[in-house]
Amino acid sequence: MANIRTHYDNLKVTRDAPVSVIRAAYKALCQTFHPDKFQGSPEEAERVIKLVNASYAVLIDPVKRAGHNAWIREQEVKAHQQNERAPFNDTGNATEQQHQNRDTPPPSNVSSEVMFQRAFDLNYRGRYAEAFSLFQQLAEQGHAKAQFNLGVMYDQGQHVTQNHAEAVSWYLKAAEQGNTNAQYNLAVKYQAGQGVAQDQDKAAYWYRKAAEEGDAKGE
Repeated sequence: MANIRTHYDNLKVTRDAPVSVIRAAYKALCQTFHPDKFQGSPEEAERVIKLVNASYAVLIDPVKRAGHNAWIREQEVKAHQQNERAPFNDTGNATEQQHQNRDTPPPSNVSSEVMFQRAFDLNYRGRYAEAFSLFQQLAEQGHAKAQFNLGVMYDQGQHVTQNHAEAVSWYLKAAEQGNTNAQYNLAVKYQAGQGVAQDQDKAAYWYRKAAEEGDAKGE
C-alpha cells in the first residue's frame, strides 16, 4: 500500500464507502471537532474542520471522487514501482523518496482529472504557485473545472495579482461549458459590475443558467 494521505483517511471511511456512510462520517467529525465541544485547542479544531470540509466536498461529488480515486491509483503504482528498485538503508527501510510521492507533481501522461485533483489538493494546502501552474495548464486545454478554479485564483489574488477582468474571462470559458459554479460567479460579477460592465440582464441570464444546470445535474 502506498504511503499517501487520502480524503478517505481524513473522513475515516473506506474507499468503497457509500454516500450515506460518507455523510454520516462527515457529520460525526463535525460534531466531534465543533469548537464548542472539542477539548483541544481552537486552532486544532479549525484545522481539522477545514480538512474534513475539503475532503467531504471531494468525496460527495462523483466526478471529484473519481478523479481522487484515479490519483490514488497513480500514486500506488508509482510507489510499487519505486519499492521494487529503491535502495535500502542500514535499517532495511527504503529511502525517504518513496514516501514523498504525494508531494511531487503528477507526470505529464496522467489523466486531466488526476492533474486537476492534484492542483485542487495543492491549492487547499496553500501551495498556490504549484496549484496555479497546474490549473493554468488544464484551463488552456479546455478543462472547465480548472478554468473555474483559475478564475477563482485571479478573483481572490492567490499567487497572482488580483484581476477581476481575468477572473471573468476564465469564468466565462467554464460557464459556456456548463460549469454551474462558474455560471453563478459570472452572474455575481455582472450584477456587481466587477471586472465587467454592469449588466443586470446578463446577470439574470447566468443565474438562470446556473439554476437550470444545477437542477439537471441534481445539485
